[in-house]
Amino acid sequence: MSQDESEITLQRKAKGKRPYYFSDPDVDRLLSMVMALTGELSVTRDRLDTLERVAAEKGVFSSEDIERYALSDADMEARAARHQTIFKEVTRIIVGELEDLEASEERDYSAVVSQVENDG
Repeated sequence: MSQDESEITLQRKAKGKRPYYFSDPDVDRLLSMVMALTGELSVTRDRLDTLERVAAEKGVFSSEDIERYALSDADMEARAARHQTIFKEVTRIIVGELEDLEASEERDYSAVVSQVENDG
């Protein structure tokens, strides 16, 4: 991979109107969230499975060790931050649409104020 390829960043929000595949756009949004969660869960389960297999093969720890493990406060804070990140990713589509709606409402409000000021 060249250096130029490693520096490519993708935009987080698609341009233009979002295509809908079902008659109710809310169904599309819900399906998108479920698919995002499914992808996250699938990757997590694969990594966990690999970790447990390697640990068992090397005799590092057992499933019982995992069940008895107590997290520190710092570990709990790190997990909470990770949960927030996942939640933001899953709800990204709804948040984006709300932001678009708010921006639209602000433009509409400004247009009404301008019209009233100019007519007055």
